[in-house]
Amino acid sequence: AILEGEWAAFELDLGSLIAVARDPVRYEDVITYPALRQDLAFSVAEDVPAGDLIDAAHEAAGRELREMRVFDVYRGHELPNGRKSVAFLVVMLDTERTLTDSDGDRIVGQIVATLSDRFGATLRSQTSP
Repeated sequence: AILEGEWAAFELDLGSLIAVARDPVRYEDVITYPALRQDLAFSVAEDVPAGDLIDAAHEAAGRELREMRVFDVYRGHELPNGRKSVAFLVVMLDTERTLTDSDGDRIVGQIVATLSDRFGATLRSQTSP
């Protein structure tokens, strides 16, 4: 039988498409509940990278630690030789409820304990921005 009109054919290789497809983007609601913010400064050995401190803090605090970034590195006469002070902005957030001050204290305590154990870090200061 002859079909009227214009026709075309194509072939899809699904295996090739799946191999180059990106992972699906997942979004989380980060606005519903307010974040707790703290500035934490730690004294650590000069050779400890700030990235290692951040990685360890995320492991210790879990999903409630949303952000931790360096905003200052200080070296000076107030610190013993071979040590520096690294200050971080720490943002804590839960997507299911408002974090209380005691939740913030618990999370900061986990961070401080882990950084102390792993890197010999000591907390120099803690403030709410």
